[in-house]
Amino acid sequence: MLAGLTAGAIAAIIAALVSLPLHSPVDSAFNSATVTIAALAVGLIAGLLWMRLSSRVLWYVVTLAALFVLILVAALIGNSQLERLASFSIPLAAIVIAVCAVFTPLLAAFFLRPATGLLKWTPLIAVVAALVVGFGLIAQGDAESGELALPPPPTATPPAAAPTATAVPTAAASPSPTPEPATSVPQATVPATAVPTATAGRAAATSTTVPAEPTPEPAPTTAASESGETAQTFIIGEGSKATFTVEEELGRSPIRFDAVIESTGLSGEANLDGRPSVVTLDLHSLSSDQQYRDRYIQSRMFPDTPEAIVTVDQLPDLPQSFLDGETTTGQLDGSLQIGDTTTPLVFDVEARHDGDVINVLGRTTFTWEQLGLAKPTARSVVYLADEVRVQVLLVARAAP
Repeated sequence: MLAGLTAGAIAAIIAALVSLPLHSPVDSAFNSATVTIAALAVGLIAGLLWMRLSSRVLWYVVTLAALFVLILVAALIGNSQLERLASFSIPLAAIVIAVCAVFTPLLAAFFLRPATGLLKWTPLIAVVAALVVGFGLIAQGDAESGELALPPPPTATPPAAAPTATAVPTAAASPSPTPEPATSVPQATVPATAVPTATAGRAAATSTTVPAEPTPEPAPTTAASESGETAQTFIIGEGSKATFTVEEELGRSPIRFDAVIESTGLSGEANLDGRPSVVTLDLHSLSSDQQYRDRYIQSRMFPDTPEAIVTVDQLPDLPQSFLDGETTTGQLDGSLQIGDTTTPLVFDVEARHDGDVINVLGRTTFTWEQLGLAKPTARSVVYLADEVRVQVLLVARAAP
């Protein structure tokens, strides 16, 4: 028994680490903690089997193989109802059963010897270590996050380097013409000041560089620089995203996790001139990590309501620091309309003006009752929080 429990603890640590990069079908039910508990249970089963079948090793192996087959069949059947159940559970089951099958007989021989000191506490230490690892990594898996952030500010393009000055050939570099023989023709007398002296000629010829004219830096191409004024209308589009996060608990899971629903189907416009700013969200584009949840949202929550509309009647006066590209924070009063129900909301806002782009991050919360919606229900869900946390990232570009 102790050998199987210790083997299960070893398998639990390995499986918990392997489970992190795997895509869990439901994070609240399939995570490093539940993997650890399952591995310890398999270890106990292996220990009991070895106690009864140690003299018949073949039966021991066949029984554990049959256990794996049962898990395999259950995972394949459940995969039709719970996406990614097979791809998550089958590799972990193979690891756990293989480790327990090999280590249980080896550790059984070890535990037959009298143990002293810390050795007699080996099973307990192994189990505690497995539980610490399993529960310690519970939030380190592939769980979706509803956290959004403003994109980094654009980096300024460095000015082009000035061209290298071109050297002018010196007199020494060009061959001197061969002087013609003197003739008897009388030469006119020329004033000395009109003829450059040899020294002056050499000085002019040995000038080494011509100063390069500085290249002017190109002015940034923004809505403000093109028109001379800051753009007033910005179109919301690519790069925008909304997330809705609600805490849930599924059956047979003692742990509550965040269910995250998201969408990039946002459109509309933001106006800086006092006109209302309107954002439209495509409700049928909402998606999560579970197809059954997505089908519920589309077919039962919003079957005849394809859009939600957020309206901010008027933006407050914007400080000069916002127009200069600094991040501005504050609150905005708005309203959310879904069907015939309009709900007032207050958004905590971060915003930054990047010339021809405005980035806005808004956060708020609402309850199902505020929206006039019945709280979603499902047989697998035993708890769903009343409060929904919302984050909206808007990327709006200056209207042409």
